Amino acid sequence: MMGQGAAKKEVDKGTRLYAEQKFDAAINEWKSALRRMTKKEKILDKFNTLNYLCMAYFDMGKYREIVVCANQQLEMLNSKTMCNNVDLFQEAYFNLARGYEKLSEFKKSISYAKSCIEKEPKNENARDIKSFATICLAKAYHGLSDFYNAINNFEIVLSRSEQNPSLHMKFLAFESLGQLFSKIKDYDTAHLYYDKCLDIIQQDATTLSKYRRRIQSQISLPLLHMGRFNDAMEQCELSMKDAMLRADRPVQARCLFTFAEIHRKRKDFERSFPRYESAYALFVEMGDRLNQVEVLGGMAKCMTALKDFEQAIEINHKAHQLAEEIGNRMGLLDCNTRLAELYVMTGNSYAAHQCEERISRLTAELELFCGVCGESMGQIPEHLDKLPCGHLIHSKCTPHLARYTWGRKGRKRPCPSCRNRSSGNPVLSH
Repeated sequence: MMGQGAAKKEVDKGTRLYAEQKFDAAINEWKSALRRMTKKEKILDKFNTLNYLCMAYFDMGKYREIVVCANQQLEMLNSKTMCNNVDLFQEAYFNLARGYEKLSEFKKSISYAKSCIEKEPKNENARDIKSFATICLAKAYHGLSDFYNAINNFEIVLSRSEQNPSLHMKFLAFESLGQLFSKIKDYDTAHLYYDKCLDIIQQDATTLSKYRRRIQSQISLPLLHMGRFNDAMEQCELSMKDAMLRADRPVQARCLFTFAEIHRKRKDFERSFPRYESAYALFVEMGDRLNQVEVLGGMAKCMTALKDFEQAIEINHKAHQLAEEIGNRMGLLDCNTRLAELYVMTGNSYAAHQCEERISRLTAELELFCGVCGESMGQIPEHLDKLPCGHLIHSKCTPHLARYTWGRKGRKRPCPSCRNRSSGNPVLSH
């Protein structure tokens, strides 16, 4: 009984430390509590403590540890006494989904997220996990550059939050949409979503204040590409200061990458390249291969600007291999675009032609072309709109599409990309 009481105290202390964002200290308390929980009847306590560990590991960027803890949870649930507990299986599947998503094992993440979503929870309080899993599913689709399925799943979460208002869910969906639009170079829309996130944090500062530094690190990149260098630097510095204080490695890595981008844009390559290297080292340590691809892209641009074409080509090939391993087609498209330019500059017309062929194929696979004008999207900064079906078009084409939505027989025309019947004009909501 003394061990049981001590374990409970350690779990409670860990929870308090976690609320104070003292993640390392919280983890130590929960690990100690786990060691005290040796009896079979403590399975539920062990499971819940492993859940706490998954939360803290996620915040610290220790994604491999999340998968380890989630697999331990599944082992417990496979015992005879726990095998019928649907709610707990959902939690274990969700932990695996988000761990694998951050490790860029997107197909595994999709599989576990779907397994979580398909189960019907018995406990009403467990229903939110479906929305968390749907966000994870959407992020995994984003990792595979399946923007159509990503957008549709984010919209599912937002529609649920309208029926059952959840600021936390809205925040996570808006944050992820900001990341998506930033990736396809619609920086105005990305900035708009990040602003919405900051508004939500103000509405529920007690619960969501720890996310402020994360949004500040992410909003810096759209600000940079919008030409607001000083604002980007200010947001990044604030974010980095808080991340260092809290040992938040994901935000630290993101800030280092943005600092590198700012210095590169200012042609200060001596300061830029070392920050790329530091960001890359952190992402490697965490196992975040998607962000490794992005950082390598920045390093390659540095080498191109310095006219070290051999090094630039080598780095691009490294990024290309990594993007191929994880199935990130947008990363492959970016690599081939950079390589095509490099091969033209170095006089290798055959290699340049091969890259151009891959660019055409990838653009078609990604459906990164406007259904109205037929031009490509996502390669240069421009404003895009999303249709109710999940497809994207140029904002400049939206009035044209709305004007010609009605067919000859008075019927509404379908989305030009998916040809599905739409219930109305493509009115967009950002």
